[in-house]
Amino acid sequence: MSANKQLFYQQTLTEARAELENLLTSLTEEQLQIPVISEGQIWTALDIVTHLLENERAMSIHVHKIRQGKETVPEGFDLDNWNAGLKERAEPRPLSALLEDLKRSRSKTLEILETIKDDEWQLQGRHPLRGVITIEQYYETIAGHDSWHTKDIKKALHL
Repeated sequence: MSANKQLFYQQTLTEARAELENLLTSLTEEQLQIPVISEGQIWTALDIVTHLLENERAMSIHVHKIRQGKETVPEGFDLDNWNAGLKERAEPRPLSALLEDLKRSRSKTLEILETIKDDEWQLQGRHPLRGVITIEQYYETIAGHDSWHTKDIKKALHL
């Protein structure tokens, strides 16, 4: 059973990331700087990639903590504040560097995915937006996050 889930999420994660990378590599430098999200702070496509990288890293850490029986994030965690701080903390980087980091982060996510055992899929931890979710739902969230922000970029750029 675990092998089937692993294969499903491997494909889902790979497809979502490929769609994002294909979109990003098709954009001009000017398009990469156009505001995509303007609620609170203004985020460009490059800002969104930085956000996705940081969030994937964090969710992978959450999966690790859940497997060890540790707390992920405390109840009441302020996700909006954390995301706003990310923009302040992150150094501007060229798309080429961000694409390399996207590949590395996804490779690590897939590597961890391969180690999930049948009895671990339903283990739970607190996600900052979704509340208490299972490890399986964490993988759904990682893939969905890529797809969601890919759509945001397309919408903002009228693609």
